[in-house]
Amino acid sequence: DPALDALVAKHWGKLDKGSREEKLAEVRRLNNDLNAGTGNEVIGKAVFSKHCANCHQLFGQGNKVGPDLTTANRQDRSFMLQSLVDPNSTIRREYVSVIIQTRDGRVITGLPITKTDREITLVNAKNERTMVPLANIEDIRDSQISLMPEDLYRQLSPTELRDLFAYLQSKKEDQP
Repeated sequence: DPALDALVAKHWGKLDKGSREEKLAEVRRLNNDLNAGTGNEVIGKAVFSKHCANCHQLFGQGNKVGPDLTTANRQDRSFMLQSLVDPNSTIRREYVSVIIQTRDGRVITGLPITKTDREITLVNAKNERTMVPLANIEDIRDSQISLMPEDLYRQLSPTELRDLFAYLQSKKEDQP
């Protein structure tokens, strides 16, 4: 809503998560962190389990809220870093979440996983499911925002990032 955006900007300033150039600079910075040493796949698997497996699967472990990373272009470090820093830049159609406004004023966001003639079930980034009766929906629209948090990578130290990428870029037969 442009009027609401203007009001928020007036009172709290611009809430943009960064320009394209700032995000590219972040990707370069993280790439430098990755180049600073080698990672440990075993520790990386634990980092993946803690930060990624709630939504992503790799080698059959984790959940399928987001794309299965086993078949992702994991060897393309730039692609992986870009997806980490700016998850909203490209959202595949099957992972576009919806925003539902209910007749009682609730707003629910999630990925639609089932829909019948009576209800729709959404799953959120915490892998929690919410069933919403269609009769209770006032409005439903696609979200332009990925369920993946933009600042997730900020929770990782450079060493944890190297460990995570060592695991992400490993081959299944190499798994501990």
